[in-house]
Amino acid sequence: MSTVVHEPPTVATVDRDGGASSWRALGTYVELRTAPDAVEDATALAADVLHEVDLACSRFRDDSDLMRANRGAGTPVEVSPVLLGAVRVALEAAAETDGLVDPLLGDLLSAAGYDRTFALVPADDPTPAALPVRGGSWNQVELTETTVTVPRGAALDLGATGKAFAADLVALSIADALDVPALVGVGGDLRVAAPDDTARDHLVVVGHSRADLDAGGPSTRVHLGSGGLATSSVSARRWRRGGRQWHHLVDPRTGLPTQGPLRTVTALGRTAAAANAATTASIVLGDAAHAWLVERRVAARLVGHDGSVTHTPAWLLAGIEENS
Repeated sequence: MSTVVHEPPTVATVDRDGGASSWRALGTYVELRTAPDAVEDATALAADVLHEVDLACSRFRDDSDLMRANRGAGTPVEVSPVLLGAVRVALEAAAETDGLVDPLLGDLLSAAGYDRTFALVPADDPTPAALPVRGGSWNQVELTETTVTVPRGAALDLGATGKAFAADLVALSIADALDVPALVGVGGDLRVAAPDDTARDHLVVVGHSRADLDAGGPSTRVHLGSGGLATSSVSARRWRRGGRQWHHLVDPRTGLPTQGPLRTVTALGRTAAAANAATTASIVLGDAAHAWLVERRVAARLVGHDGSVTHTPAWLLAGIEENS
């Protein structure tokens, strides 16, 4: 029997005067901004929604809907509306990126050592990774109004789109239920949502990683008034398994960690999930990412391992402030 590992619950830090709160959920950090008089109710609602996302979508708890669907691969499994929504978003990302963002990498990531909450993954495990042969394709995942069918021999993993899906869901839930604007960040994937005529700009500072920002590293200041913003980076969530350096962004074409020239990509999108699909695909594409983003008119900022920075025309037109 596999071991179920859960992070201990963390009480949110709430700044009511500033309309902000922060805490940890889904194995990462969560940040919320909203109207000061609504921040406590918004935080409670956000925590409830994120708990539902964890119950539905976690690859690290045996009782999640996702794990039940994986165990029942090849047959329809009845699951919650939350998992159905998350899988739909993941399949949309796969379709929009021609499979570069693939939700069927669960077995591969587990075999590589990422089989538990990342804080518990050994930094250097000498055990060779017995990488599985791919079974099934993302376009073979079947959905009905109540069930999901995972292809036989495959396993869902929503790590590529899950945080962005959660940010979208929480922000929209707050705007709808409490009738107030909200910015929600889950692991750096951000979504702004607001009732009609109440939208306002939120200043967001973006860097290569949270640790890099905390250390005073280079940053970019974005005024986000609507939609989503996401950053994908290979600077975090790194480990060694069997002598190979791994990170969480895998190239589905090779079944190995991406090895391209890009360290970090940030993009804007109509939702956090759309922005995240663009940034994840860009890391996988490497040298071909800039042309791919320009063709799709995505506002994006690309940073290479050598520190070089490239922007798409849409990013430059947005007038975003760069800080060194």
